[in-house]
Amino acid sequence: MQSKISAFFKSSSSSSASASASVSHPKPLPHDNDDPLTTWENTKHHISITYTKRTRPNPKAASSSSSPSTAAAITGTTVVKNKKRSYAQVHLDFGQSDFLLRTCSICGFNFTPGDLDGEKSHNDFHKCYTQGIPFRGWSNERVLTMPTLKTDRIVLVLDTDPPAHRNKVEDVVRMMEIELGTGWILHQLCKVYLFISQQRIVGCLVAEPIKEAFKVISSFTGHSDIGKKRETKSTTLQFGSIVFQREVKKRTVSANNSDVMELGGAIFCEDKAVAGVCGIRAVWVTPSNRRKHIAVHMLDAVRKSFCAGSALERTQLAFSQPTSSGKALASSYTGTGSFLVYKADKTVVDREKGTQQTTHTLISD
Repeated sequence: MQSKISAFFKSSSSSSASASASVSHPKPLPHDNDDPLTTWENTKHHISITYTKRTRPNPKAASSSSSPSTAAAITGTTVVKNKKRSYAQVHLDFGQSDFLLRTCSICGFNFTPGDLDGEKSHNDFHKCYTQGIPFRGWSNERVLTMPTLKTDRIVLVLDTDPPAHRNKVEDVVRMMEIELGTGWILHQLCKVYLFISQQRIVGCLVAEPIKEAFKVISSFTGHSDIGKKRETKSTTLQFGSIVFQREVKKRTVSANNSDVMELGGAIFCEDKAVAGVCGIRAVWVTPSNRRKHIAVHMLDAVRKSFCAGSALERTQLAFSQPTSSGKALASSYTGTGSFLVYKADKTVVDREKGTQQTTHTLISD
């Protein structure tokens, strides 16, 4: 390339002489009479470009066994790839009441719609709460023989049973606490009755020994007096010469209705205590299995097995300060509105947390 350019500006004799001089002799220093091209060729350094064939790395070979030249060839080149960006939606929390969090109105579980893990957890918990906790049975379970039950069974669990039995009871108690309150249902002296149906625990009854109970005062006379007072009021309304006659509808009170014992949300009992044996601390049935007499079967199992060697009468069972649903069950089971109630312990020690909590008793069928 340089020979051709020199030949263009110089004669062939001078170009051949300069070419032979550049090849066989060192380059002379530039003179004043040389042309600019020759001066530039003599003063500038030649740049040599060498090409090295890159060897493909062997994935089976260890990194320590690779040659230095190969490692230099690999590390000397930097390849920048255009990575695909991932975009995530960002939300701002300004204290909204329902910020990406929903609460199930049936089971009370909190979850985020659209979150696959959260929705799966909610579905599993919701199924256990409404249909019962899965239960395959134990090899040494304490089954109570009930002639009225054919395919279903009732299992009794005590505090002295193996840890696997007590852990299953604690799982059921967590479900009960959604409706009945936390921290009071279970303690060491309680006997737990589990109703098993189709390999699921669909009901639970917690009973405890008591020493005394009180009989509920039936307040039929109190309600009749209130009705009489309402009837004594005037049924006419007069505006000048126009008189309006008010129509009065009387409410019939049924003896089977447990609400007749309720006056302002309170239950009135006799002052004198009677001897008590068994206290029904709490009864719970899964929502999808209610109105199937499951609570009645568990109460029958308590009467026959709570005291060894003897069966209790229905009227001997005492209920722990029931509300309207609990009174309906107690009144229907005992056949009277004057059933027994007892005051449960105000504080129960939580074995796991070591704390004391106030009890709030509720019975649900």
